[in-house]
Amino acid sequence: MRIPIDHIIKYFIPKIVLYAVLVIYIYLFYKMTMQRGYYWGAMIASLPLLSITFFLLLKNPLWNFIVLFIINYFVMGINRYISFSPGIFMDVIIAFCFSALIIKSTYEKMEWKRILNPLTLTTTLWLLFCILELLNPKDVALDDWATKVRGLAIYPVLIVILVPVLLTRYKHLKGILIIWATLTLLAAFKGYWQKNHGFDATELEWLYVGGGARTHLISSGIRYFSFFTDAGNYGSCMGFSMVVLSISALYIKNNWLKFYFLIAALAGGYGMIISGTRGALAVPFIGYAIFALLSKNWKIALSSIILLITTFCFLNFTDIADENSLIRRMRSAFDKNDPSLNVRLENQKKLKEYLNDLPIGAGIGFSVTSKNDNNSDYELSQIPSDSWFVRVWIQTGIVGLTIYILLLFLAIIIGGYIILFKIKNKELGGILAAMLAGIFGMIASAYGNEILGQFPNCFLFYICLAFIFMGKYYDKELEEHEQLT
Repeated sequence: MRIPIDHIIKYFIPKIVLYAVLVIYIYLFYKMTMQRGYYWGAMIASLPLLSITFFLLLKNPLWNFIVLFIINYFVMGINRYISFSPGIFMDVIIAFCFSALIIKSTYEKMEWKRILNPLTLTTTLWLLFCILELLNPKDVALDDWATKVRGLAIYPVLIVILVPVLLTRYKHLKGILIIWATLTLLAAFKGYWQKNHGFDATELEWLYVGGGARTHLISSGIRYFSFFTDAGNYGSCMGFSMVVLSISALYIKNNWLKFYFLIAALAGGYGMIISGTRGALAVPFIGYAIFALLSKNWKIALSSIILLITTFCFLNFTDIADENSLIRRMRSAFDKNDPSLNVRLENQKKLKEYLNDLPIGAGIGFSVTSKNDNNSDYELSQIPSDSWFVRVWIQTGIVGLTIYILLLFLAIIIGGYIILFKIKNKELGGILAAMLAGIFGMIASAYGNEILGQFPNCFLFYICLAFIFMGKYYDKELEEHEQLT
């Protein structure tokens, strides 16, 4: 039987090409390993997997966002071990995510209309103001502006665009919560390991050579930081996780998720305590108080208020368990005569003197590390801000700070209105209330810590806000699902 030549070509040519590529690949792997070492060999060996991963992520922008969400948690910890620019690295991932989104939108309908909401408007207006700060008479280098404006204004806008377009289903919201709970457990475990097994060589180098010991090995005890930039960032994030996950556990219907969120919330509380960050205590105190107002359930509201009052009285009016350094350090957060608090207040008085003549601030990215002809600039740069809002004040002045606070609270008030009056589904309403409660707690904590412009808190903060403004779409989806069943 005679086989047509075209059938032979179709059958054998692809196999010949495949085997030729395989032989070339093995040859490259062998040559690179022998000439350059195992490191380069491993890079060649990983190329097929990296290529497959690249195309899968390019095809599925939602997966890109999940990768972004996870890496956001670890990027600063990795930077402690491997020297690279976390900001540029995250910029590349975000750019790739947007590229995948744009490519997908060419052949599939995307929910771009969902970005048309008050949150997108407020974050965009703030970004425009920050761009106008380039006209600030104070001489700030463009690269310094670009570095500092990321967490201040650019990332918030990008996040509130990505969430509505990519996380379009209620299951996506629950999926993010599950990942968040898992990351919280990992962060708490790393803090536990540091506390009970000590710091590794790289962490010790950061403490003793990098200067971290000055703020982390103090008279009141060791402040643990897990894989975060510092204990302040770690403690606030763990408090944020505790509030959001614990309240979500009250409303989630799935019993396994309820249990998992409660365990993660307890782990978050543990991480917050061992961080030794007194400002982080504001997250649960303010967060649970706001939740009591949003719950619309008198039993839950009363329980929350009783718990808060009991905890406050225990820490503020008693000396029970004062021999425990962790409790003693938390108790100092309520001491009005605390030296650390007084130093911060004195610093703010000094800053006010310098900033009186700078209504739009010293410029985004302002930083002077050595004396020069303009002595006032040098003195201003040497005063610690010790607060996210003070940092915004220094860089954008009283005008910028006022605009920032007004726009932020405008978005939050609208978000609260959505939760109270627009969301019908109890599970969804409870989860969104948990997020808003955590947001209020983080705002309170940001007064004492520079946390809202750092990884991972910046992303978590605005992702939660974006979810709140997506609430009406999720609520409609759940209502339609209930009607069908």
